Amino acid sequence: MNEALNGALVIFTTEFRRLIHSIKFKILLLIMAFPAVIYLLNPQPQGTGVEAMRKAFQSLMIDLIPNYWAGIIGQFIIIILMSDLLASEIDKGTIRLLISKPVKISEILIGKFIAGISVMFILFAVPYAIIWLYNPLVYHSGTNGVIDSFRDLALALGSTLLVLASLGALAVVISVIVARPLYASLSTFGIVFLLQFIIPQIPYITHPERYTLGYQTIILLKSSFNLNKIVAFKGNPSYTALFFSNVIILLLVISWVALSKREFPD
Repeated sequence: MNEALNGALVIFTTEFRRLIHSIKFKILLLIMAFPAVIYLLNPQPQGTGVEAMRKAFQSLMIDLIPNYWAGIIGQFIIIILMSDLLASEIDKGTIRLLISKPVKISEILIGKFIAGISVMFILFAVPYAIIWLYNPLVYHSGTNGVIDSFRDLALALGSTLLVLASLGALAVVISVIVARPLYASLSTFGIVFLLQFIIPQIPYITHPERYTLGYQTIILLKSSFNLNKIVAFKGNPSYTALFFSNVIILLLVISWVALSKREFPD
């Protein structure tokens, strides 16, 4: 058990450092932080105090998460990030070196997936935290504003990560099958686009907006956010969280099976 954990930890550490120091990560971080920077330049506060600040933060998250961070832009960034984890190793043939160390396939999969999720955490935590820390200045709520709104920050960040981690797991599955980072990214995005925007347009499917990841992320926020406009999002936060958790586990199992059965030429 300890050997397995050590193997996964080594893979995680190596992959995480590689991603963090890459130019791609810096570019993706700038893209993800763009809405936060715009907010810094033009916050447009409405009122003062902790309650006004929390309502503003919740309202901003409800607008930006489905339309940007968990929308097409955010999804494409996650696909680019996660598709490269295994596809690059398979494409270059370096995965044979990892397996021969010896490192189990499950350790490679877990280590790389957690590294990808950790980088995802940074990509979302930075812009979310910028807004969270800046709001108390705008609404003159001081330290109380920072403390009282931390739960909103944690819920927004956790909900986004949970939903988009399922997308990342799908990207990992496709990358094992396609084994080329670019082709894996395009294939995954094509599948996601088909499921979210093409199939829901079939005439007998009602409320097509509910099939988007952004919409489902907002469902999770209903467990704590209390704005009137969130009532329009229909769904149960507990069932939604359970669904996406199971999807992640299922997709990782499929990835492990596909990777185990794949032959790697010399």
